[in-house]
Amino acid sequence: MIEFDRVSLALGSFSLNDVSLTISKGDYYFIVGPSGAGKTVLLEAIAGLHRPDSGRILLRGEEITALPPEQRGIGLVYQDYSLFPNMRVIDNVSYGLRVRGMRKEEARTEVVPLLERFGIAHLADRYPGTLSGGEQQRVALARAVAVKPDILLLDEPLSALDPVTQEKFIDDLRRLHREDGLTIVQVSHSRREAHFLATRMAVIIDGTLVDEGEANVVLNAPKSREVASFIGIENILDGTVTANDGGHAAVDTGGPVFEALTDAAAGEEVTLCIRADDVVVAVGEGRPSSARNTMAGTIVQIVENGPIAEVRVDAGVALTAVLTRRSVQDLGLAPGIPVALSVKATA
Repeated sequence: MIEFDRVSLALGSFSLNDVSLTISKGDYYFIVGPSGAGKTVLLEAIAGLHRPDSGRILLRGEEITALPPEQRGIGLVYQDYSLFPNMRVIDNVSYGLRVRGMRKEEARTEVVPLLERFGIAHLADRYPGTLSGGEQQRVALARAVAVKPDILLLDEPLSALDPVTQEKFIDDLRRLHREDGLTIVQVSHSRREAHFLATRMAVIIDGTLVDEGEANVVLNAPKSREVASFIGIENILDGTVTANDGGHAAVDTGGPVFEALTDAAAGEEVTLCIRADDVVVAVGEGRPSSARNTMAGTIVQIVENGPIAEVRVDAGVALTAVLTRRSVQDLGLAPGIPVALSVKATA
């Protein structure tokens, strides 16, 4: 559907570096990375707003490197919505149809079902400046979909929305992807959004593609420490494989020895990535579960964040677990309390 073949592109002091990736028809594809990494530049290259200095971009099996944006059949929604402030909602949504030659009243009639679908029919005669952020985002999305593209590009569509509106909009996007069969490419810096929506994803840092693949694989088995840190894995431990029996390896981290599933041979240096919600906490020093990795430790800090609490433990290495605040209270956890930790070898 969309293919980048060794694409490089310089914009001032920034550059994309030899990027190759493939987005298949029907994917919900996330491009994630820190601010300034090149995510939006990559998205705009798909849209045709930037022409590569080298490499090729293919769309629907044909090279479109030099094809103008208006001939690509792609919808693009920016994070600032880019609505026309002097146009009513219904005219913003029908704008693309007007550009394609449809008469004003016909275009307005055409988009009425779309306004109803996105829950903005009651806003049809309002101007963008009188709308909330969530309402403006729905208008921008409806405008992009009105011209019936088969590819939709979204530039951080949730970044300006409050948490409650974000939840509703995630449901909207999931429904749009499922019901319309669109190929969606979304730029984001949020692991949480990728977890809920992505089928595949790419991680780009400093203009370089550093990881790419099925979303659940990238999120749970990143290729490097750099990627693991960016996507928010709380426990990242360097170690050395001391033995490996059919994929069950012992990894010395300079403190506890962990059992992990890996093909790495004895003597190889590896990085263990353990999500905080895979660390089980029990009070005292007893064995808390049947997990292969168990160790004693002492709580050094508890950081509360809404209904969730991060419990940071010194167990010979620093480990972080995530519990509900209610669980922390029920277990009587506090700094200085001895605890037992367990981590499955498959975590």
